[in-house]
Amino acid sequence: MKMEEHYKKAIEYVRDNHEWSEACEEYAWECIDKMRCPITMVSDEISNEIRELMDEYGQNNDLPEDWWMELGDEDDVFSNLYN
Repeated sequence: MKMEEHYKKAIEYVRDNHEWSEACEEYAWECIDKMRCPITMVSDEISNEIRELMDEYGQNNDLPEDWWMELGDEDDVFSNLYN
C-alpha cells in the first residue's frame, strides 16, 4: 500500500477514534477562522490526540515513526477529517 493510501486510512482512523468533544472541535474551528492560526496553537487536546492516533495507526501497520509527517501535519489531518 502506498503512503498516500495509508495517510487517507489513518485520517479515517482518527475520525473514527478521536475522543475530543464536538464543542471542543467547534471552538477550535472558530479560533482557527478568527485568528488564522494552526490547531497546535488552538487546542493541545486535539493536536496531541491527532498525533497519538496517527502514530497508533502507523504502529498497527508497521510504518516508521512519524511516517505521516511527510504528507501533512496536525493541521492537515484536522482539516481533512471531514472532506
